[in-house]
Amino acid sequence: MGNAQARKRIKSSDFHYLAKFTAFASNELVEEYYKNLLEKFPDGKMDKESFITTFHLAFPERPQEKVEKLAEEMANKDGLISMANMLILFYLFCSGKQEDNLTHIFNLFDTDGNKVITIDELLNLMSVFIEIGEGKTHKIDLATVMAEMYQKGDADKNEKLELKEFISGMMDHPITSKILQIKKIDALLEIM
Repeated sequence: MGNAQARKRIKSSDFHYLAKFTAFASNELVEEYYKNLLEKFPDGKMDKESFITTFHLAFPERPQEKVEKLAEEMANKDGLISMANMLILFYLFCSGKQEDNLTHIFNLFDTDGNKVITIDELLNLMSVFIEIGEGKTHKIDLATVMAEMYQKGDADKNEKLELKEFISGMMDHPITSKILQIKKIDALLEIM
C-alpha cells in the first residue's frame, strides 16, 4: 500500500480512537508521537526499535521479548516496518469494538476518500492484512480470499464495498474473521 497515501488519511479521529482504546494517555500524545515518527521516517517505513517503542506505548502490558519477535516478523528485508502495518496491528489489538476497528482500517485503505473500497484498494488491504495474520510465507491464495470476501460483502453487487459491506465481508469470511479474533502476540506469532 502506498504509505504516503495512508499517512495523509490519518485523522484526528484516528488519534482519538487509539488514545481511547490503547494505553496512549491522550489523543494529543498519539498525534505528537505519530508526527515525530513521520518526521523521522518520511517514507512511512520505521525501524524495528521505533516500532517496539511505539508498540509498548500503546500496549505496555505486552512482554518485551514477544514485541521484539513481532518486530522481527513484521520487518521487511531491509529491517523496516510500514507505519500502515503498525496501525493495522493497533486496530487489531486495541480494545475497541471490532466493527469500529474495521471502520478505521477501511478509512486507512480508502485511498481516494470516496467512502467505498474498490478492487485495487481491497487488494492493497488484503495483502497487508493476510501477511499480518498469516505470515510473510503464507500459502493463501490472495486472489481467492479477496474474491470470496468481496462476494460476501458486496450485497448490492455494484462492484464496490461500502463500509457496511466491507465490515460484513471481513467478519463473515473464514480467513479474515480468524485474523480479526487475534488479540494476543502469541497467537499472531504462531501463525507468522
